[in-house]
Amino acid sequence: MYFSIFSILLLIGISNGLITSVVLLRSRHNVRSNRFLALAIITLCFLCTKKLWFTSGLWDTPYIRYFPIAGETGAAPMLYFFLLFLFHSNLKFTWKHALHFLPFAVFQLYALVVYFYTLQTQDLTAKDNIAGVLHFVLIKDIEEYLGVLINIIYITLGYKQMRAYRTWLNNTTADSKYPDFNWLWWLFTFSFILGGFLALNHFLNLAFDFNNKYNFQWKAFNLYMAFVAYYLGFVAYKQSHVEVAINQTNDVAPKATTVANQELSQMAQRLESMIAKEKIFLNPTLSLQEVAQLLAVNPRNLSQVINSYFGKSFRELINHYRVEEVKAKLNDENLEKHSILGIALDCGFNSEASFYRIFKKATGMSPSQYKNHQTNQ
Repeated sequence: MYFSIFSILLLIGISNGLITSVVLLRSRHNVRSNRFLALAIITLCFLCTKKLWFTSGLWDTPYIRYFPIAGETGAAPMLYFFLLFLFHSNLKFTWKHALHFLPFAVFQLYALVVYFYTLQTQDLTAKDNIAGVLHFVLIKDIEEYLGVLINIIYITLGYKQMRAYRTWLNNTTADSKYPDFNWLWWLFTFSFILGGFLALNHFLNLAFDFNNKYNFQWKAFNLYMAFVAYYLGFVAYKQSHVEVAINQTNDVAPKATTVANQELSQMAQRLESMIAKEKIFLNPTLSLQEVAQLLAVNPRNLSQVINSYFGKSFRELINHYRVEEVKAKLNDENLEKHSILGIALDCGFNSEASFYRIFKKATGMSPSQYKNHQTNQ
């Protein structure tokens, strides 16, 4: 057995992934989504482990030869269900959901059969002969090619879930406790690259017989997969406490409406007047539905008004007024002794992290920098 720099890097990614997976499995928050994320990370770690066995010489150990690991078709559905239950924490897992894991179950069962058949002998050549009779190479090729297709399908489905959540978030609620999950865009980026990397390697093998000539492409792929496992583990540990319990069925995304432009204009004026006079944005859990009820209008029409006349989503509009209120209070000499966070909470924010991020995005400065800048003018 020997370890190269490549093996050590793989081992670092695998170790971090497995440790954070245990943390996720023990978490009492978002139990179902965290479990699926943990299983996805574990699957990626096991796939990296197979390569580690080859490079370290452990594959020539009798009990490790043909060890049953078949995760090529499992990781992507697991990541998809992590997203599904993250955005729909009240959703129940049904037998129809279980069907998504049927390919993974079939290939894993086959891997177990091969492993237990090869346990009949300790001789490596005899093991290879048994695996050949069971068409091991052919089945693994089918599994890997199917894995490419499954990755594309579930990355697409996951992306749609993320877009649906962001649409719901921006056009439905101004409650800053709801996270925007910006880190998930990196997950999609990394997953897309991972799927593309896998497809490219298989194309090179089919078109140019790369597997029999070179090995660097698979080393690079496995290093990248270990990095994805490391990233998922690192970020998931920070996000494991986040919970989202929403119903996205009542989507009020702005759409074309048959309401006359004059009526929409009047609605916009009434909304602007209500925000300025009644300061409804001070309500930290303000929703589009509540504002629509106050104005006695249809929520979808109101969403269209906000989008068309203000050029913002509902969430962006309310946060704009909250930031302006914070700026006004930071400039108020009578409130100099008040903490910045206290002022933010008084202005409708109910999440410290969201407040600092939204304020800096709007002003280009942190609240403290803005306050100092105004003082020095």
